[in-house]
Amino acid sequence: MKVLLIDDDTIDRLAIVRTLQNTDLPISVIEEVQTADEGLVKALEQSFDIILLDYQLPPTTGLELLITLRAQTNFATSIVMLSHSNDEDLALRCIEAGAQDFVMKNEISAMRLRRSVLIATERYFLERKIIETHTQLKQLAEFDTLTGLNNRHFFDERFKKLLFMASRVRKPLALLLIDVDRFKEINDQYGHVTGDRVLQEVSIRLQSSTRESDSLFRIGGDEFAVIASHLERENDVYTLVQRILSAFESDIAVDNYKIDFSVSIGAAIYPECGSNSLELRKNADIALYRAKDKGRNQAQYYSKKIHASIDQRLRIENGLKTAIQRNELELHYQPQFNLSMQLVGAEALLRWHSPKLGSVSPDVFIPIAETSGLIIDIGYWVIETAIKQVAMWDKSQLLDESFRLAINVSPKQLSEEKVSTEIKQLLECYSIKPSSIELEITESNLITNGTKALKSLTELSQVGVKIAIDDFGTGYSSISHLKYFPIDIIKIDRAFIKDIEVKSSLQLFRAICAFASSLDYETVAEGIETPAQHKACSDAKVSRVQGYKYSKPITVESFEKQYLTLANDTVF
Repeated sequence: MKVLLIDDDTIDRLAIVRTLQNTDLPISVIEEVQTADEGLVKALEQSFDIILLDYQLPPTTGLELLITLRAQTNFATSIVMLSHSNDEDLALRCIEAGAQDFVMKNEISAMRLRRSVLIATERYFLERKIIETHTQLKQLAEFDTLTGLNNRHFFDERFKKLLFMASRVRKPLALLLIDVDRFKEINDQYGHVTGDRVLQEVSIRLQSSTRESDSLFRIGGDEFAVIASHLERENDVYTLVQRILSAFESDIAVDNYKIDFSVSIGAAIYPECGSNSLELRKNADIALYRAKDKGRNQAQYYSKKIHASIDQRLRIENGLKTAIQRNELELHYQPQFNLSMQLVGAEALLRWHSPKLGSVSPDVFIPIAETSGLIIDIGYWVIETAIKQVAMWDKSQLLDESFRLAINVSPKQLSEEKVSTEIKQLLECYSIKPSSIELEITESNLITNGTKALKSLTELSQVGVKIAIDDFGTGYSSISHLKYFPIDIIKIDRAFIKDIEVKSSLQLFRAICAFASSLDYETVAEGIETPAQHKACSDAKVSRVQGYKYSKPITVESFEKQYLTLANDTVF
């Protein structure tokens, strides 16, 4: 195996070469160059099996060199990008530009580099095969002349290939059969020319409502098919189907006619609904028949499991739409204590009891609220209700001066331009000190959506609102992100607490606490359930503790009765 390493940093090159030599890869040659220009010449003059390309290169960038190499007609070498940056957008741009993998330099090890090289080589081979197959099929003119979509013959071949790939990667695949409602009536009433225009419009709307990775086909007169591959989970099919149905909500204007039309969809999911193309096609047909039997603009899922799951999701989403107006939401409060066991705060936790669905777990309904956009209104209700409650307690002189209420916020909320203004208005309206409110955002959300939330977090921090990272330590590259955000509190995830009796877990917990202390962050240990866990927190001098050892989340009435009259006293 011949390797070309393009990196201007001498120390990095030495480290990478040493790591390569420590792998069991059959490497015969490692060529090293320092600039993009040298790399371009070397890559085009010689044949390599893999190129390791640094993103930061003089006089240009590794990304630009990558684009240049991929533009070469006969260039056929897999490329792995290397960078000190953990920028997800950068990694995505590199992959989109033609890299087979993106590896952070501080994560490089013999095992990681070996796996990356092997996967990149295999991935590039598969990519080349797919491109070659696609080109051959295009040359055979496997397209429907009316709509420009792939035709039935291409569907049969493509479906088998995508099923094979889905079985290899062990991910679900969905077949959607789509039929135009009342198409015979449209043809009879307006004529075949208008009917053809309708079919062309169906093609356009399908292309606009599906993903780039989806394959579209016209497989019959008014019947279309979508093969949805690269699905992370079965419920992704629901999102795709709803998007397609929404695309057909508006009429179509043809000549002087305004035609009301819609589609019905039958879906079958691999592997649950069948292990081969014939089974899936048959079951999708059955689902389509059931959809058309229900009326216009309907979708049916052959899978009983996913149908039940999606049906439940719809019930939850519809219930959430009216939950605020019907007073079905409430906040429960879990107390937080200092090491002297004095009440110093609480966390407000959302609960929902639906008359139809019963008590729905936050782990179930909050993600649905996020994806549906309902979290914006629900999140505002949570913040206002929590602030109002603090105001009532404060007015009744039930709170100690140091009491602080923690409120979980969604990154979607923080991405709203008006959110910081709204929260400041609520604090002013209810005459609440900003420092008595703590906003919690999970570490993973901070890393993924932090750029959008930074402005809101900064503005709120400047007026005195406390900002906490929740579930600290469960994300990635945690420490490097802290410096960018106005963080006051680190909330140590229960994952570091539950096995505290194990020496390595205890040492890691102490290290996190020491790290936070060195940066003057407050620390909150959540999930405390045992005396040993409490002792570990005491030894590590955490700022606050919270967990079932002290109290589960309870109603406002129970919280007032059990704790607020003792706010200035030792509770245990």
